[in-house]
Amino acid sequence: MSELLETHIVRCPYHLAQRYLADDVSARAESGEQGILTLTAPGPGMELSKTVTVTLSSGVDPMHFDQPWRIHWKPQSGPYPEFDGELTVHADETYETARLELRGSYRPPGGIAGAAFDFVAGARIARATAQALLRRFGDEMETRYQRDEQAKRDSTTS
Repeated sequence: MSELLETHIVRCPYHLAQRYLADDVSARAESGEQGILTLTAPGPGMELSKTVTVTLSSGVDPMHFDQPWRIHWKPQSGPYPEFDGELTVHADETYETARLELRGSYRPPGGIAGAAFDFVAGARIARATAQALLRRFGDEMETRYQRDEQAKRDSTTS
């Protein structure tokens, strides 16, 4: 089993980043929607991509600070691992930023050969894929935050 922990700083206050993620994820979780997502991992001179079926559901933080979201994805084809983990927004060092975290595990397919590939290159691909996913969520949060802030400014000048 291989472990993964990746983070991404989002230019959005913690309480809003947490709400934005909850709005997005809870809408999917409540509807029982399984999303199709193309995950990408940039590589030297190429970009790897795979289409996965993603399932999200509410998790539990025993300390009651953050709202974790359980995330599972399964590739639609090919010799790629399934992933089980949690997606969480954490407070960052400043009011203006939050930290997105993806933590979980996957089992490389292919037995010993798969484990060897994971050791040589697969783990780097997994980290790059996780970073790309976190950037995607982060970009959506930042865009929503900027739009909300602009709407507030516009309403005070009207």
